[in-house]
Amino acid sequence: MTTTEAVIDQISARAQDADELRAHAAEMLVSAVRTGHAAGLTQRQIADAVGRSQPEVSRLLRFHSTTPLGQRLQRRRPQVLEILRKAGVTNPRVFGSVARGEDHEDSDIDLLVDLPEGFGLLSLSRLEGQVAEALGTRVDIVPASALRVHISRSALADAVPL
Repeated sequence: MTTTEAVIDQISARAQDADELRAHAAEMLVSAVRTGHAAGLTQRQIADAVGRSQPEVSRLLRFHSTTPLGQRLQRRRPQVLEILRKAGVTNPRVFGSVARGEDHEDSDIDLLVDLPEGFGLLSLSRLEGQVAEALGTRVDIVPASALRVHISRSALADAVPL
C-alpha cells in the first residue's frame, strides 16, 4: 500500500468514526428532549436545559427516524396524514418500536390517534388497511381512548407526533 493510499484509508476511517459519533450525539439529544417532554416540561424548559432553541426542541419532538421502517414512514408522512385527515382522525402519534428506533424487519408501525365521535371498528379496520397499503407494511392504529392504563403510560411516553 502506498503512502497516499494509507492516508486515504486513515482519513476515510476518521470520517466514518465522526459520522457515527454525530449520529450517536443526535440520538442522545433526541432522547434527552423526549425524556423532558415525557416528564411534562415545557419546550422552553427543555430548550434551556439542553442549550437549544425552542423551535429546535419542537422539531426534535416531531417524529424522525434512522431505521428503514421509520424512514419509510417519514417519506410517506404527507400521504398518511392526508388519509387520516380525510377519515376525521386527529392527533396522530407514532409509538412503540418505530418511535424508539428499535424496529426491525418484522415490526409493524403503531399509530396512536384521536378518533371522531361514532368512528366504529369497521371504519378503524378500513383505515388501518388504507394506511398499511400506503406504507407497504403492517400498521396498528390504536385509539387513544381505548388504551388500558398500564399500556397507556408506556405508549404515551414513546409517542411522538407524526
